[in-house]
Amino acid sequence: MEGAEIIQSAIGQRLESGKLQSFILNGELVDRINVTFLKFNNWVRITSTDEKTKITLEGSSSDKGQLNVDKEFRYPVEDIILHFPEFRKFIGKRLIDYKELVLKSNESLSFGVNLFFEDDLNFLIHNQDYPIDKNEYLFENLVPENLKEK
Repeated sequence: MEGAEIIQSAIGQRLESGKLQSFILNGELVDRINVTFLKFNNWVRITSTDEKTKITLEGSSSDKGQLNVDKEFRYPVEDIILHFPEFRKFIGKRLIDYKELVLKSNESLSFGVNLFFEDDLNFLIHNQDYPIDKNEYLFENLVPENLKEK
């Protein structure tokens, strides 16, 4: 997982906000969760696709707006709570640990991250891989059966 040191540095910090970036092609929703943004002391960007998980710092701006590449491609950014109200219970909670999610049969292939918050809360961001290749949120500690924590 690229950027593990970034999520490691967020341990002990409270989650302030969360946003997701969707992907719309020709007016049709292709992927609800293309990118995840989590606000601790800084905005953290989490992407998981093509058997790679990448975490980067996004800067301090909380004004994540819609990115329009052209008329065909749109990448709107919205609060996670708008589409996943259960995310609300994570706001204000401290991040206490994380584990990378890797393929059981090949640990070099990364498919997301399991974030552990205080009060026994888990937030999994994982890529469902081929043929679906879409990200999914899970709000409990249920690692998909083809994956394991590393």
